[in-house]
Parts: sequence; structure tokens; C-alpha cells
Amino acid sequence: MDPLSIAASIIAVLQLSAKVLAYLNDVKDASKDRAKCAVEASNLHSLLLSLRFRLEEGTTNTPWYTAIRALAVDNGPLDQFKQALETLQNRMTNGGRLKKASEALIWKFKKEEIAGILDRIERLKLLVEIALQMDHFKLSQAIRNDTSVVRKNLDDVEHRRLLEWISQTDYPAQQSDIIKRRQEGTGQWFLDATQVARWLSEAKGTLFCPGIPGAGKTMVAAIAIDHLLKSAQNSSHGVAYVYCNYKAQAEQSASSMLAAILKQLVQGRPSTVEPVERLHKQHAKQRTRPSPDEIYSALRDVLAHYSTVHIVIDALDECQNSDGTRMQFLTKIRDLQAGQDICLMATSRFIPEIVDAFREASTLEVRANRDDVKRFVAGQICRLPVCIRRDPVLQEIVQEKIVEAVDGMYASFSAL
Repeated sequence: MDPLSIAASIIAVLQLSAKVLAYLNDVKDASKDRAKCAVEASNLHSLLLSLRFRLEEGTTNTPWYTAIRALAVDNGPLDQFKQALETLQNRMTNGGRLKKASEALIWKFKKEEIAGILDRIERLKLLVEIALQMDHFKLSQAIRNDTSVVRKNLDDVEHRRLLEWISQTDYPAQQSDIIKRRQEGTGQWFLDATQVARWLSEAKGTLFCPGIPGAGKTMVAAIAIDHLLKSAQNSSHGVAYVYCNYKAQAEQSASSMLAAILKQLVQGRPSTVEPVERLHKQHAKQRTRPSPDEIYSALRDVLAHYSTVHIVIDALDECQNSDGTRMQFLTKIRDLQAGQDICLMATSRFIPEIVDAFREASTLEVRANRDDVKRFVAGQICRLPVCIRRDPVLQEIVQEKIVEAVDGMYASFSAL
């Protein structure tokens, strides 16, 4: 790229920058994000103006001019700033222009979006400041470092896009919501159980955890998942899970649940993404979806990169059964288990078909543990009438009466 082209790129960015700065100053919002964006964009505008004048005054046959060209490569620092400006302009003005002259400019950005824009501004600002020092060695190194950052960011974006393509289900978000509701100390009885210890230590183990409706099976599953995730950090052990839901039966096919497991395992070890990339290349252009067998094959390939994988399935009884989805899914998991060290845990109501499917598995019934109920009630004392909050004896009576009334069901006291 010749110096004139670089100057032209800078001039184009300066023109867009001036326009966006005018919008930023006119927008009807006094937030800190809006103000910071305006200040940083203004600072960079001034630096780019100085760089433009330096280009016009200098000599084109110097190493500094050679180094400066890298600022204007495709998707380079200037392009990144231009994209940030265009994002600002489009979001504030409904596509770049107001519908009416009197229409107010509106600030519609989330904090994470502004953080990304400010990051692009800061990176280019640093590079321009170095460029103005006329040190071509330092500038070349800084641009190389910035290019590496940009490439990594693009790779991260592409990785997330691939995983969203293979499965849009977000079981980790559901796990986070459930575990937040856990009263501290509850569920320890489950983790201390002999059956759980055996399941955690043996290869290809299966643990079946049935319980009556409202017994707390989903919380037990979440506690097990939380324990596994903490134990599996920085190891070759994988963790994946599925929360079945009768309200989402139409979306929870055997293929979609296997895809959700595949997504979680690739998230756990990003270097295993190749089978998903392969499926994307085969299907994306035609806008087709992978077949169940293709998902199964990709999942098997990813599993081969883990020494052990624990899979937790909550509420298997809520998985659709009229079309055979439930047993098809379970069969696929067991086929994978036959070839890999997969440890399976499932919770369910006492459904004969499911109980029979796990007849050879280790079994641990889920019931509302007495100590758990007392801990839960103790954590809710602040919500009880003042007369109880002030009287320890009354608190003990309330706890005991609720424990007696619960009779193994979390659901009967969780609405306190």
C-alpha cells in the first residue's frame, strides 16, 4: 500500500470519526459509557489528525513509511476502528441516518459492547502514539503484537459461532441459575454417599438417582455437576450434562441433546473443535443440519480426547417418550460408554420403563434430607415474622415442624 492510500484511509476514518463525535455529543444520554466513548474517540481523532499531517510532511522512501502501511491492511487497526465507528453510528441513528430531523439520538449499547469498542479505540490510539514517535522498529513490533491479538479475537468469535451452530442450547446457564439457589451446606449427604464415591472412582460407572416429584432431584443433579466441574478443572476429565424439561420436549430430540453434550465438551477443550468444523463445512452452505449419526460420530471423536467423561442427565422422565426419543438418547449414550470411559448419572421419577433401564446400575434414592431441610429453613428465618426471628426457641420449633411436614419433598417447603 502506497503512502497516498494510507493517507486516504486515515482521511476517510477522520471524516467518519468527526460525524460520530457529533452524534455522541448530541445523544440524549448522560451515562458514563457515552461520555467515555466520546472522550476516547475525540482523543484518537486528534492523534490521527497529527498522523495525517506527519504523513504529508515526511519522505515516502523511509522505513517509517513502510512500517506505517501495516496500520491500513484489511481488518487491521484502522479497519477495526472504522468498524467500531460504524457500529456506533448505526446503533444511534437507525442505520446511519435519522428518520426525521427532529428525531432524538438514542444510546442503545450494553456495557460489554462498549467495552469491545473502547478496546479497539485504545489499541489504535497506542499504535498511533508509537507511530508519531517516528520509531519504525517499535511501531513494527507493536503492529505485529496487535495483529496477533486481533487474530486471536477473530478465532475466538469463530469458535463461539461454530458452537452456537452445532447447538443453541445453553445448559451451563441453567446450571448456574440452579446452583445459585442452593443453600450453603445442603446436598453434602449426596456427595458423601457410598454410591456416589464409587461412581466417581470406577470406570464406566452408572448411577441412577430416582425420587418422588418434588424430592429435589434437579438440585442434587446441579450439586453433582458443580462438584464435577470443580474437580475436572485443568485435567483430562470432561463434564457434560442435560436438563430435560417436559415444556421443551419438541426441541429435545436425541440428536439435539447429543449436540448439546458435544458443544459442552468442545467448550471444555477448544482444541477438539475439528469434528464440529468438519460438520459445519459439510452443511453450512446448504443450510442443512447434521444427521443424528453425524452428531454421534463427531461426539465420539471428541470423546477420544478425554481420559474420562462424566455425563449427568436430569429428569430423564421429562424427556419425550411417545416417539422413542428417551430410549434412543439413552441407547446412544450407552453405545458411546461401551467404547469410552463415560460415567453416567441420571435422575428420574419412578417410571417403570426407566427404572428397568437402570436395573443393573448403582441406585441412590433422592429424598429431602432432614439436615438439608433444617439448613434451608435456617437460611429463610429472615423472611419469617418478627416474633419468630427474635425467639430462638420458636425458630427451633418451626424448623422441627417443617422437617416433620416435608416428608422427603423439597417442593413442599421451597416456597417459604
